[in-house]
Amino acid sequence: MDSTRISLTDFVDFVGRPSMTGKLAKVREIKHRGPYTATSDLYKPVREAIIRTHAAAAEKWEIRDHLTRNNAGGRFDNIAEAYLGWWGQRRIGWFEPGWQIGYLQSLPISVNPELGLEIEGRPHLIKLYFKEDPLPHTLSDIAARLMARVLREQTPPGAAVAVLDVRRKRLLCMNDGPDLDILLDAEVAAFTALWAQA
Repeated sequence: MDSTRISLTDFVDFVGRPSMTGKLAKVREIKHRGPYTATSDLYKPVREAIIRTHAAAAEKWEIRDHLTRNNAGGRFDNIAEAYLGWWGQRRIGWFEPGWQIGYLQSLPISVNPELGLEIEGRPHLIKLYFKEDPLPHTLSDIAARLMARVLREQTPPGAAVAVLDVRRKRLLCMNDGPDLDILLDAEVAAFTALWAQA
């Protein structure tokens, strides 16, 4: 696959496609869309506002101020309100969540949870999910298992690995069942095979 890196988000989107035709279409989209640009990153302003607020140990309302300063308030007000609703009265601290390129069966996947949060004293590695459609727990488990495998050297002991479905205020912690690695490896093999033909 040369120097191509597959993002965790793209890989989870691929896994979520219900048919092989849909999976092939997703692989073709990734392979032929060109390099990343900030202008094509729809949720970048709200993602950065959340990260900066936590990293600075600021009051949660700072998320709104970050969005306003970046002229992004109106577009993301509903997402910001949902995140603030999830935050609620929780005692939350910050740590660097880590980032790494993981190689699964030679497939390079960029694994980058946005948040490292101490929630009520327990560390959590969290990937943010902003899309309109609810995230099924099966997909959040795949994403979390991938994060856990690739970042195991950087993950604090006893940490939960999770995806936060922001719009629905649902923190989906990984259910680490015995078949999860088998399912993850099968999806990696399918992606790699389709990439070779796309």
